[in-house]
Amino acid sequence: MKPALTRARQPGFWSVSRRPLAVTLLLAMLLVVGVSVGSVLVFSNLVVQRQVDRLPDDIKLAMRERQAALQRGEVITPTPPVPEIRTGMVVDPFLEPGQSSPDVSGVVVLPSGEQAQVVQGRRPRGLRAEPGPRDAPPSRTQNFVRDVQLSLVQVGLLATGAAALLAWLLARRIARPISAVSHAAAQLAGGDLGARAPVQSGEREMAALAQSFNDMAENLQALEHERQQAVADIAHELRTPIAVMQARLDALEDGVYPLNAEQIALLSTQTQLLTRLVGDLRTITLAEAGRLALNPQPLDLGTLGREVVRDLQDRAAARGVTLSVQAAQTPIRADPVRVRQITTNLVDNALRHARSRVSVQVETVQGRALLHVEDDGPGVPEDSREAVFTRFTRLDGSRTRDTGGSGLGLAIVRALTDAHGGEAHLSGSASLGGARFTVALPAARS
Repeated sequence: MKPALTRARQPGFWSVSRRPLAVTLLLAMLLVVGVSVGSVLVFSNLVVQRQVDRLPDDIKLAMRERQAALQRGEVITPTPPVPEIRTGMVVDPFLEPGQSSPDVSGVVVLPSGEQAQVVQGRRPRGLRAEPGPRDAPPSRTQNFVRDVQLSLVQVGLLATGAAALLAWLLARRIARPISAVSHAAAQLAGGDLGARAPVQSGEREMAALAQSFNDMAENLQALEHERQQAVADIAHELRTPIAVMQARLDALEDGVYPLNAEQIALLSTQTQLLTRLVGDLRTITLAEAGRLALNPQPLDLGTLGREVVRDLQDRAAARGVTLSVQAAQTPIRADPVRVRQITTNLVDNALRHARSRVSVQVETVQGRALLHVEDDGPGVPEDSREAVFTRFTRLDGSRTRDTGGSGLGLAIVRALTDAHGGEAHLSGSASLGGARFTVALPAARS
């Protein structure tokens, strides 16, 4: 296997040969010109051959004999048959058309038995001059064919020059925007995510190529910015509980705090916070990558909503918030654990922002199961309704992780909903006056 791999690495062995665009266009145009001129030459010879085939058999036999004699190097002396002239005069059969013969007139009887009217000064129709000696000038037919072929060669040379010029112009026009995109791509590959290709006016395809490259570069730059921001946010989120735990452990080690159940409970709280944060990060990462394992089962979204509200009643009471539910029977097919996580995150988020009331509603509309969670809190500004579904987003910067969460709850809601083929959005038309979150999932077929 090693020799094969070594040969495959050699340039030009398996890979396509690299040549400039101008050379490719020039070769293509020269090929077209060559095929065109060659085709005309071949067809012109075929036309001449077809006309020769239409001649009488005796003339074709004489032409073949003369050709064979010329190939043997023999000198041909014509012995033409003397036609019978009823007027008693002899006609010179070797006169070329246009030469005068004043002594010729009357009716001529040809060797084939045909009659031809002889006009004063002209050759009788049907009489042909036989080929002369080897050094005799070629006939007019041969001269015509040679002139046509020479003209075709000249036209081919002229077309070759025009093709070369046109190929050069086209190569410059086509290669310039492609070279610009290639240069920008090289900069992008080198790490310069701000590189952009100029969108030149001209061919629509070239402009579309440059625009598509710029869109790709912008998306890559946005993704890189989000990645860097996510790494910074994750480091910030992990640093706080770890710093609290480290400070508490140092204090216990120095004897500042006694090692009792209260201190252990504080350390356990920070550990649970870290565990929840890591679990949320893993969930959202797998969901966005499309690798989150789901276990879809038939379930009733209304029943699940009532169970979640029942489990969170104590937390709502501790905050002084009234938590109510209106859930009709809504069958769906989804992962019960993930749907419960979606519902819990929405209700928990509403409890953090509500003043006194949180309402949960489950219904079926046009073949979709809808889960509505709304509160009577301050609501969300219109320009921030999409931002709340991104990672580590807190509209209230004064909130801590204990009161404001990790900033991953709504991002997990969006990711898990997308994984189930649904959608999650925030509307500003809540009946309670605050925020209204809606999750739409495909309803189960009856």
